[in-house]
Amino acid sequence: MRALVINLARSRERMDFQTDQLAGLGIDFERVEAIDAVALDADTYQTKAYDWERPLRDTEVACCLSHTKAWQIVVNSNRPHLVLEDDAVLCGKTSKILQALESYQNYDCVNLETRGRPKTVSKKKTPLIEEFKISKLVQDKSGAAAYVLWPDGAKKLLNWIETRGLGLADAIIAAGPNLRHGQIEPAAALQLDCCHLYGIECPLETRSQIHHVGKPEAIKTLSFRWRRLIAQMKIALRKARALTTAESKEIIPSKVTL
Repeated sequence: MRALVINLARSRERMDFQTDQLAGLGIDFERVEAIDAVALDADTYQTKAYDWERPLRDTEVACCLSHTKAWQIVVNSNRPHLVLEDDAVLCGKTSKILQALESYQNYDCVNLETRGRPKTVSKKKTPLIEEFKISKLVQDKSGAAAYVLWPDGAKKLLNWIETRGLGLADAIIAAGPNLRHGQIEPAAALQLDCCHLYGIECPLETRSQIHHVGKPEAIKTLSFRWRRLIAQMKIALRKARALTTAESKEIIPSKVTL
């Protein structure tokens, strides 16, 4: 299974990090040039930024558009891929995990990462390789730095955006279309900014490309509040349906790091 690395042209240091990391793991990859918010024209921003539960930053619009480029590659290739943001740190067993996942046909998307926040996952765990298991991901919280995406899942995500508009990439993956969603336990990936949460030495000091920009203010708040309410109701319903079969827990990262 190949990886798709989403990377800004000006983030050479991050791409160098990913090139070395993936070479060390024996994972072939393709670089996907990220949409740069700096180059995002005003018309594109204005037509994309107000479909979500709040107005999106230009960096958030650019991030979501960048992920859609990767999703389209998955559809066109008709093969599952590991989709990576360029600040994802992978565990030493990632290649074996990908080999095991490649034969799976009953998932649309499998999340490899954790971000220090509880996730709702099924109590039933299916052995994958060695200490790693896969569980049904009922509800995620955040994070789109490392996930395996199958063509059917990519089509669902692209169709969702086509009909509803852009949003936060990780939130769309977590709560947009009804994906057959899985979670690797223990987690096989972290973003660089989460290394300190788990006492893992950060291999590259970097700054978020998204959150250094302030949130734009909403002028007409009612429509945003309504979308937010509908989204929260869907999440609550999803959790309620899995009340007896799922658990809320923080996914601990694997200690097998590079």
